[in-house]
Parts: sequence; C-alpha cells; structure tokens
Amino acid sequence: MDFFAAGLAPDELRRRVGHMSQVAGVRLLSSENGPSRGVRLLEFRTGTGFSFEIGIDRGFDVGRADYRGASLGWTPPTLMPGPWYFEDQANFGWLRAGLGGFNNTCGYIHIGNPEETSVSHYNFPARPNDRYGVHDRAALIPAEIVSFGGRWEGGRYVLEAVGRITQAQTYGENLVVTRTYRSELGASWFTMEDVVENAGFLPTEHMLLYHINAGYPFVDEGSELIAPVRGMPKLLFGDADMSNPTSWSRFIAPQKNWVQQTFEHSMAPDENGEVEVAIFNPRLFGGTALSVRYDHRVMPNYIEWRMMGEGQYAVGIEPCTNGFGRKAVRDAGELIVLEPGEQRVYRTRVAILPNSDVESLRKRTGVLRI
Repeated sequence: MDFFAAGLAPDELRRRVGHMSQVAGVRLLSSENGPSRGVRLLEFRTGTGFSFEIGIDRGFDVGRADYRGASLGWTPPTLMPGPWYFEDQANFGWLRAGLGGFNNTCGYIHIGNPEETSVSHYNFPARPNDRYGVHDRAALIPAEIVSFGGRWEGGRYVLEAVGRITQAQTYGENLVVTRTYRSELGASWFTMEDVVENAGFLPTEHMLLYHINAGYPFVDEGSELIAPVRGMPKLLFGDADMSNPTSWSRFIAPQKNWVQQTFEHSMAPDENGEVEVAIFNPRLFGGTALSVRYDHRVMPNYIEWRMMGEGQYAVGIEPCTNGFGRKAVRDAGELIVLEPGEQRVYRTRVAILPNSDVESLRKRTGVLRI
C-alpha cells in the first residue's frame, strides 16, 4: 500500500508532527443525531486512507469502515440505532436494530432464526424454557471500555482498543467477552480477538457468528467471492442454480423483488488452520479486495448471505461455530457447552488487498477465474 510516511524512522516522523494523532490514532467520539444519538464510538485512523469506527454501545462491533472513501460495509436505513431501540427480542426485532454496518456479532447463546429451548439447568422453575430471537443479543449489548490509544512498539506505532461485553441475567448465563482490536500506522488492516469466558458457576451453551456485511462499492456488478471452498455449497434459503458456481461466487447489479440466497460452504483451511476469503472488485482502484481471515478450528462453519436486492444490497461473510437449528446442532454433537471458567478464543483479520495480492490469494486458495 502507498503510505506517505513509508521509509521514515520513528524519530524522523515525530520531527514532522505536533502529535501522532496528526497521522494516525484512536479517538473517542459519540453520535449526536438520529437513531444513533448517544452511541459512543472509537474511531481508528491508520494513515493509509483506512479507517473504521467501533460502536461501543452496539456490542463493540465495527459500524462504519472505509478505505480511501470507499465503504466496506452496508449501512441500513435505520442508521445503526442505539441498543435502547431493540424491540421484540424473542423474535425478529434484531432486523430493525441489529443488522447493518460492517460487522454484527451474533450470539453469544444463539444464532439463526428464533427458537425455544430448555434452560432448566439454570435452576429457575418459573422459567423452564426460554426463547431466543434471531441471532440473539450480542450486537446490541453496550460494552465497557477497558483501554484505547496508540503507542510505539519498537519501530511500529500500534493502535489498540479493548472492550468488555457481558451477556448475563439472574438465573441464567454469565458470559464475559473481552474484545481487542489492533492495527498500526501505515496498515490497511485490523485484527479482532474475542476471548469468551463463562464467568458463571453453571454450564452455558454457546454459539457465535460474525455477520460481516460487505457492501457497495466492494460489492458491485462484476465483483466476485474468492474462497477455498470444498465443492458446491448447500443452499439453505432462496433459489439458485446449484450447477452454476457463479450463482454464489459472482455478484450482479441490484435486482427488483430479490429474495435472499443463503449458502452454507465447506472451507479448506491452510496449514495454520485458517481460512481467508475475499470479495474482489476488479474496477475499484484498479482492482481491490476486502479480505477476511478467520480461525477455522473454532469456527468450522461458513455462511454466505447473497442479498442482491435494491437498497438491501450486500454480501454476508459469516464464519460461525455451527450451523442453524439448535436441535440439529445438538443431535450432531456440535453444540458447544462452556463449563464454569472455560474460555474460547476467536481471532479474525480484516484487510484491504491490492490487485497483486489478490492474484497471490487465488494461487494459495486454488481458486481460478470463473
């Protein structure tokens, strides 16, 4: 990536600025208008034209994100409202408040459509069962700020923010998630690490999905999905010509009366147990891709949400711990149960790739041009 400070030693850069925030930094802000009024934000700027905002009160997820003015994510008409507008939590209210922006964390107890399940293990006779709404509450839980800022580590100026998200209730779960974002001066990437801990004293079921909403201009007519898929996917929702790989790997102009398509892919991890997928637009800045790398060992499932409708025009990059349907997941022996004090760690990397790196990704994943 081109970078104005490339080649400058730290001392030489410091001689040229009054404060490091002149070139890069992490800044605490808040929204002051519309449905998001009162939502606290942490803004990262890396100096390459790559920037993103963490919605502290929206699950510590990334809402706005862009590269050189090009948005990475899909912004909903509701403008990323505050969690106080979350309604109908047992059904589909998540679609009014949760969905949108670059990333929505789904879980931490349930992913998928609304379902009822037994919660008798929490020893509260008045509530033997509970109903979880679509994708649960994670995306709309206000977080605590643990720390944020920039610092020099050797010759690197590191940008970091740490937040704590707690999903808990009396006679119920007590899950504490410590999330850390990192980037650095001169980078066009960030990493996100989640440490999910059962801080309670009873076993707790756990599901997790990252609903990464890639949008225009990365998603556009002629854009494509590059991923190390193992054969054709399974169609979960909608209609598609499953004999034609472009039905899931290529993207088209917005369509009238479009019905969403949802595909479940089997991915081939690399030698490090990781999977990298990318959405590549050959017309954006001479060929540019949005890349997401995740740990396949803890998120072995992958969902692609292909939404080519007018206004609702996005592609979901969705690594997850399991498929949809609690009974099916339980019957398959894939339902995760965290014992008291047990932790799981999830690491994800989001990056912008120039055309030359996209060709290298094709070779690594074995994906050829379709």
